Amino acid sequence: MLSMKKHLLMVLAFSIIASCVFAAGPSIDLKTASWDSIVAAAKAEGSITFYAWYFPDYFKEAAADFEKKYGIKANVIIGDQTANFNKAIAEKDMQVGTIDAMIVGGQWVKTTTDLNLFYGPIKNILPDADKFAATSWEVQEGVLINGYLAPFHRNQTGLLYDPERVKDLPQTWEELTAWINAHPKQFGFCDPSKGGSGQAFVHTAIGALAGGLEKYKGDKEVDPAKVANWNIVWKWFNDNKDKYIITVSNNDSIIRLNGGELSLVVAWDDNVKDMISKGNLFKRAKMYIPKMGLPGGGDTVGILKNAPHKAAALVWISFLQSKEQQLKKFQTVSAYPARTDMTIEGTLLSEEDRKNYAVPWFPACYKDYMIKEFVKNVLMK
Repeated sequence: MLSMKKHLLMVLAFSIIASCVFAAGPSIDLKTASWDSIVAAAKAEGSITFYAWYFPDYFKEAAADFEKKYGIKANVIIGDQTANFNKAIAEKDMQVGTIDAMIVGGQWVKTTTDLNLFYGPIKNILPDADKFAATSWEVQEGVLINGYLAPFHRNQTGLLYDPERVKDLPQTWEELTAWINAHPKQFGFCDPSKGGSGQAFVHTAIGALAGGLEKYKGDKEVDPAKVANWNIVWKWFNDNKDKYIITVSNNDSIIRLNGGELSLVVAWDDNVKDMISKGNLFKRAKMYIPKMGLPGGGDTVGILKNAPHKAAALVWISFLQSKEQQLKKFQTVSAYPARTDMTIEGTLLSEEDRKNYAVPWFPACYKDYMIKEFVKNVLMK
């Protein structure tokens, strides 16, 4: 009898605790609630679980700052990119998953968008949404995201050079070809199957030699008619094979420039900034976006549709988008802010150059096809 009473008391106690827990996180309509109400709901939820695959030092500090400001625990999981997305996809049919928010980039934009993985749109919920370029809310990697993914940072490819060895900067495809011919083995780009800067160069070659990039916009699958003349692009690479260098990675291109083997390479602005700060590249290095254009983009943050802590996830994303955190991220890991209302000192590329000469990536389906075709038609020749 005593045992039965103890059992009933335990059940009653658990029920009271459970009711308090659920009462602490009242259900609100996040799309119509005031921001103050969302913050209150986030504090009641008490935590957020966030998945990323880079910037561990920055996210460690950001999590501590977030908890100090809001009293909400940020559990940051830094894991393999593919493993992160495979986990999110495996959980997509669960009523409640284990991931609240995650970084989204590269080929995963199309995959996750096609699977309808994210909650939203969140653009009209976040208080500083208008401080970011409208296009960064609309398109990523050539995929329409329609406000479901929040801009986190921007990155941009450009031509990195040693000003002691390069005096006349090529601006058009014809000028670059002439420069490569006049300076054999002094221009380099990384294997596009190993790094995004190499993908950027091949992307620009396709735009310059195969009729522009506009025709690919909005496609979700490769249109065979639109890639039928890419043989012109592969011919250029094969005809000039003895005049350029293909490096093994984004970093390798920069290291070879630093060692004097190369004078002009394709590189990412944030990668270059990081290499300079670590002493792996001489400080005299300069970078520009040629008038023919090079692609740029950046990663976003999305909230999973079945996230257990959606309010906390919204507050976390708003926190990451704040001026203070965007600046701190730039100072910590050289990642250029996604906000357009900030004046940043010490950047390699000006906001004006980004506005005038940066071009968006074509859809991910074409990028994947481009990499495979480059390997088959250039690397394996």
